[in-house]
Amino acid sequence: MKSGWLLYMNKLRNLMLLPALLCATSAFGERTFKWIDNDGQVHYGNRVPPEYSKAERKVINERGRTIKVYDAAKTPEQLQHERALAKTAASEKVLAEKQAVQDRSLLATYSSEQDMLSAKDGKIASVDALLQLTRSRVESMNARLLVLTEEAATYERSGKALPASLESQLNNLREQIIVNEAFIKEKEQERVDINVKFDADIERYIELTANIPDAKPSKQRLAEIAAAKNSKQPELSKGDQELLSTYKGEMDIILTRDQKLSSLDELILLTRSRLQSLQTQLDELSETADEYESRNKKVPEVLLGRMKNVMENIRQGEELIALKQQKKVDMEQQYNEDIQRYRLLTARQ
Repeated sequence: MKSGWLLYMNKLRNLMLLPALLCATSAFGERTFKWIDNDGQVHYGNRVPPEYSKAERKVINERGRTIKVYDAAKTPEQLQHERALAKTAASEKVLAEKQAVQDRSLLATYSSEQDMLSAKDGKIASVDALLQLTRSRVESMNARLLVLTEEAATYERSGKALPASLESQLNNLREQIIVNEAFIKEKEQERVDINVKFDADIERYIELTANIPDAKPSKQRLAEIAAAKNSKQPELSKGDQELLSTYKGEMDIILTRDQKLSSLDELILLTRSRLQSLQTQLDELSETADEYESRNKKVPEVLLGRMKNVMENIRQGEELIALKQQKKVDMEQQYNEDIQRYRLLTARQ
């Protein structure tokens, strides 16, 4: 109770001394400061104590009115927050300026959203033409690669060295196929990007021109564009319909592909293991035949027949591995194409 009374008396004393202080300081041309200490007490004087030099303080005139305010020194956290706000404001300003430039370009380039739709269709058609040409080129190269691979397998089966020219053709074909397939993926992504960009630009154009006199309502214009896009979509081929009905998502295609490739790998591994056994059996039979010949004895027909059967089995096993490896390559390529096609089909929906 006593401390509250003392605080009250201090406030009253400051108020009573304020007019005299103001008159004294104004007479000598000094400023009068007002500040609050750590206990919440208001103080007046022509000098602010050093411990409150960074706190908020006010300059008052002879009438007791505030004529200037010195803000409190900001904490490191406050300064960091202000810098973050300034950075955000600068970024927003740059984005706003960029958007303004894009808006002016839209309005200057197109006279209607129908013009924009036609421009988009033209760009999509150009990309589709490139895709069709490149896919046809890759198909031809794969066919040529299969022929050369079979030719190389013939040399290997006969134990002859692979000609340098044939090896060079195989390597060049594989490299060209890789380059063209990468180009196809790039153009497929470009096709998707064109659709996304033009769809966003058309919506923005309708928004910018919404207040033009006699303009149709924005919802109606958007609905008309959607109807125009749907009417231009070609009917799905039987293969596309089967692709969409067979798989629920891209991951389903990937899982199916991996399962089938794994089955082929197991079959190839099993066949290779069998070939190793056959090769061991052939080596044993050959050693037996060598023993007959080293003793100038005729190799029994039964032994020769067994050797012939084993060699035939080895040949068939090698052919089976080659076929399964090619089937694996073809299967992987087909599933990758299905995945890309599925992406395109689902992107339109």
